[in-house]
Amino acid sequence: MRETILSPDKFVKWFNSVLPGAYRNITAQDIRDMTECGLIRCYGYYSRSDLETIRAILLYEQLREKRIYKQSAKEAHDVLGCKRCSEPLPSQPEGSKGRPKEYCRQCESLRATERYRKWRRKNRATVC
Repeated sequence: MRETILSPDKFVKWFNSVLPGAYRNITAQDIRDMTECGLIRCYGYYSRSDLETIRAILLYEQLREKRIYKQSAKEAHDVLGCKRCSEPLPSQPEGSKGRPKEYCRQCESLRATERYRKWRRKNRATVC
């Protein structure tokens, strides 16, 4: 950046050309909002430090979106499902003791085979 940039539109063009792989493209309104908040353009013009500030803000937005997506996916999967076929399991009555069921009725008979295969795979990996 050799010339001083005073216009949000010119800064947007420069930013999008310098960082084409950013999380999303910046608009002039985004720049105006960040300027109004005091995040950028502290000295009356846009500088390289403003570019890094915006890049960090975009990274924050991206990480936040991923976290929200993971939380919503986790909430959707709170219903317990069979470990083998992923069919939803009936809820366990409140007064019952012990661990909740992990397999549906159809897969319960295959549980021992599944556990043996897992044990054999684990032992084979430690021997080699």
